[in-house]
Amino acid sequence: MTFHFSSIFNKQLLKALGMSLFIGALSSCQASTDTANNAKIDENGGNNTPNMSVLDMIYCKPDNLAFIAAHRGRDKNTAYPENALESLQALYEKSVLFAEIDIARLKDGTLILAHDGVWERISNGKGPLANTTWTQSQKYLLKNAKGQITPYHPSKFTTVLEWAKYKMVLEIDFKSSVSERIVIDKIKSANMLNQVILISYSKKQALRLQSIAPEAAISIKVSKYGDFKAYQVSGLNLDTALGWIGKQKLDRSLSGKFTHNNIPILSSKDYRSYDKQTLLPDLIVTDYAISAQKDFQMNASDLARMRTCMNNR
Repeated sequence: MTFHFSSIFNKQLLKALGMSLFIGALSSCQASTDTANNAKIDENGGNNTPNMSVLDMIYCKPDNLAFIAAHRGRDKNTAYPENALESLQALYEKSVLFAEIDIARLKDGTLILAHDGVWERISNGKGPLANTTWTQSQKYLLKNAKGQITPYHPSKFTTVLEWAKYKMVLEIDFKSSVSERIVIDKIKSANMLNQVILISYSKKQALRLQSIAPEAAISIKVSKYGDFKAYQVSGLNLDTALGWIGKQKLDRSLSGKFTHNNIPILSSKDYRSYDKQTLLPDLIVTDYAISAQKDFQMNASDLARMRTCMNNR
């Protein structure tokens, strides 16, 4: 499989990794992120959509580093709420490249970012999301991790997709109110399938998601070697899978099983239990992504190795 990493996404990747240097085909992180740049037409006449998938980015990541993902699309140490466009934008400015977000459905069919089925914990609104229209939702203000009211309103999923293109990889958690197919159709319409990870919690869900979007990356729950076998027997194509180990310790035995099956490792264990000298997962999901990102920043040597790998994909 051959991939060509688009110049626009290269710039955004470097910016998100906090780099400030220019190396060969990879351009400076100081490049503009405005709409005109993102809509630029490439030399082949098509829209400048990156052909390299999130799995290839992870494949090319140096082994001594982990990518960092913001749980619920926010950092608890900031004043921003969870699952909001403004929170993602703030994370991006602090060099966080991945974010896990929750997708829910309102009464009128609008897809928004929200974890809960009711408004009380996450906003100053009341009652079920399922009884709320988009217009009504815009009267509510979201709360941050301390329960404080913020100036921010609920965010449409399509608006977040539009902003995230060429900037951020999104882990998609499907809440019970949504149709997985409709959510994935929105992702496809935004030409973002290569910039998402679809989250599954069972073999049945993983198979269903893969049937809808066979080319998309899917996270699967894995805690022991037998889980790999069970997925294989079920018919799941593990070529697009990431294994989520939750908060369990990553030991060499389990890591070796992931390596043997060529599956990246996704962990939600406290990032402070990892460092560059320990056995690392490929992606760490945390409530404190900004601090974690500082601990796993790329240097020039890391970037050079990643560039070489990308050029050979």
